[in-house]
This record gives sequence, structure tokens and C-alpha cells, in this order.
Amino acid sequence: MKNIKAKSSKKPIIIVNLVLITVLMVVAVYAWFAVNADNHVKMYDIEVHSDNPLQLSFDGTTWSEGLNLNDFAIDGKKVLENMKFIEVTGDGSKFNIPTLIQHDNYALPDTSTSSVWKVAAANEDYLDFTVHMRSQDPLDVYFSSASFAEPSSSVVIGADCGNKSSYGDFSKDCIVGALRVAAYKDTDRKFIWITNPEYHLDNVKGSSSYAMEVDKTASTVSATNFTWNNPYTHFYYEVSGTTKTAKSLSSTLANSQVFAGNLPNTESAKPADTRTLLGTLDGTKNADGYYEDTVTFRVWIEGCDTEARRALVNGKFNLTIMLDSFAIQ
Repeated sequence: MKNIKAKSSKKPIIIVNLVLITVLMVVAVYAWFAVNADNHVKMYDIEVHSDNPLQLSFDGTTWSEGLNLNDFAIDGKKVLENMKFIEVTGDGSKFNIPTLIQHDNYALPDTSTSSVWKVAAANEDYLDFTVHMRSQDPLDVYFSSASFAEPSSSVVIGADCGNKSSYGDFSKDCIVGALRVAAYKDTDRKFIWITNPEYHLDNVKGSSSYAMEVDKTASTVSATNFTWNNPYTHFYYEVSGTTKTAKSLSSTLANSQVFAGNLPNTESAKPADTRTLLGTLDGTKNADGYYEDTVTFRVWIEGCDTEARRALVNGKFNLTIMLDSFAIQ
């Protein structure tokens, strides 16, 4: 686990950097190849740190300058103890687990009207949690451009790569390419972050051959033939009744709501770009003298992405979500 430290404020209360989550995920994901697999994810060292008066809570009752997601519980049960983190597909609002049609070297989702797709369960199949924030000073809180997700291995392509796949000279840690993070303010989805669009796993339908590419211009966009997608054209399936439809994430959501790779800069000054504004602590203070607000995060492995394939099962990656807070002028 990397030692990640919150930055010192460049100006008192003007800029405060908050490490929200440091997550090491060991991902066992079969994506469209799941049959009788025990798909799960293990997480360690999930912490929250703050270098400013901003306080945090999972329940809005118990406050601290540092949280650990291992303490996140629902009805007295620790969420991470029941997390499967299997592949799901969705737009960050609704998630489903597809029924699969198995073939020799690949599998495809069964989109027939007779197939029944299960609804994915929050905090079992994907992570869904709310962070309460409070401060005695009025603050705007942004999703920081310093947030990142990366493979656990420093070398991901070549014979000497770490956590090497048995399907080729590339690391299983490239599963990070299928990672998605969504942020919500109340019921308003602020954005979906495709953390690593630069990882592209080639697996043409019907072939057992795989190849990993990084930062290579895409040539084919398809929801069914497994050839990797353009960085801004990532597919998911929408389920409405008995109809299952493959859709492009970037075309379904407004472009301002989808970030593939880089996030708007928030590190030098309060950004004019407000797309990643997650909450504002102002208005009326509570009885304890604090302004309060909340933000909700959803984290999942997109099973429709080309980087969620059998070749990357048991991949490992680090996810760090950071917040920047700015004094309200």
C-alpha cells in the first residue's frame, strides 16, 4: 500500500486537500465469463484523512477527521465483509448482472426477452456509500484532480510485468481499466469517472488470443465483438422490462458528466469549472455550530468493458479519491 499524504494548504482554508479513500482492491472478476466462480474483492487500509477543520462521518452522528471504510456498517453489519464486487453493468444509477451465453473462448450477455438479468445489490456487488461533511467555516468541496487509480504493478506490459496473466505478456492489474466511480449529490448524479481509459485489452469474438495495448488510437467500436473501445465510447447495458440495450456511456450522459482519464484541474486555485463541485457547506449552522453537507460515491467494475475479461481475473489496483475544499468568497 502506498503511503499517501494529504497536501498542506497552500493558503489557510482557501485550499484544503482531503484524501477520501485509499483502496487496494484484489479483484476476482470473470466478467462475461462467470459461470460458477466465487467472484469477490478484498480491501485493506481504506482510510480518510483531513488536514483541515473539515470533519467526516458515515452516519452523520459519529464525526472524525479520519475514517476507515472497514468501519462502514449497515444495520450493524460491516459492508466490506459481504462485498463480492462482481462485474455489473449500468450507468451509475441502475446496475444489473447479465445472464450469459457461454461459448468456447468467450461469452456474451443473453439479450433475449426471455432472459432474466438480476438487479445488482448495493454494497454486495458494487460499493455505495455516503460521506457526511461538516465544518465551522463555509466551504465548497470539489472532486480533486489529484484523485487517481492505477495498477498495483508498476510494469503492466512485457515479459517482466507484475501479476502476469496466463493469457499473454501483460499484467492482470490492467483490470483497473474497467473501474468506474460515480459521484452523487443527493439524487443528482454529478459525474461518472472512467479512471483508466488508456488500457485496452484486445479479444476478438471467437478468438482465445489476447493483447494489451496502452494509449493506442482505437479503430473499432462495438458492444459485441470485444475489440476495445474508443476512450470516450464505453458501453454498458440498460435494462427496461425484458429489453436489454447496449449503450454508449458518453452519448447517454451529457459529456460534462463523463470524465475519461483526466479530471478538471483543482489543485492551484478554486476552479471556474464546477462540474466536480460535490457539495457546499454554508447556509445555517446546526446547533453544534457546523455547516453540513453530504456526497455519495458508487464504485464498480463495468462488466461490459473490454478490460473486464477472464485474462485479467485476480488483478490488483489502487484507488485514491481526493477532495479539494475552498473557502466561499
